[in-house]
Amino acid sequence: MTMTLERPTTAYRDAIQPESRAAVDELFLTDPGHALIAIDRATHDPSEDVREWELDAEGRHVWEAGYMVGFSAAQPQLIAQVHRLEQLLARAERDADRYYAEMCRRPAAPSPDGQSFAELSRIRGDDERADRHEATIDRMFPQYAGTRA
Repeated sequence: MTMTLERPTTAYRDAIQPESRAAVDELFLTDPGHALIAIDRATHDPSEDVREWELDAEGRHVWEAGYMVGFSAAQPQLIAQVHRLEQLLARAERDADRYYAEMCRRPAAPSPDGQSFAELSRIRGDDERADRHEATIDRMFPQYAGTRA
């Protein structure tokens, strides 16, 4: 049993007619090599041999004038958008300053019963993890190595 999915016809009309598609499918089943060559020739981009062109001086002047008119027409909206973004940025900076001040105001939370993470791991029975933690702390802070309470 085969199932085909139909493409929506509202977006673009299929340029390949169903009978042509069936003929290509049949050719592909019987002679794949020639079918690939035929598909390659059929899908050749016609714009490959087209050279790009540039505007002459008068056309460029008209284009630049149109661009400037369009830009000046959109300028009030762009300025309003810039002001809105500046307000959002100022609000974000105020929030960041407020959060930073709040973070610095609060004292650090004490560890439970003054015990370190390694001591808590040893209480839980995970001595290997406690040893790894102490080795990491000693590596990160060599000036305090071996000064455990």
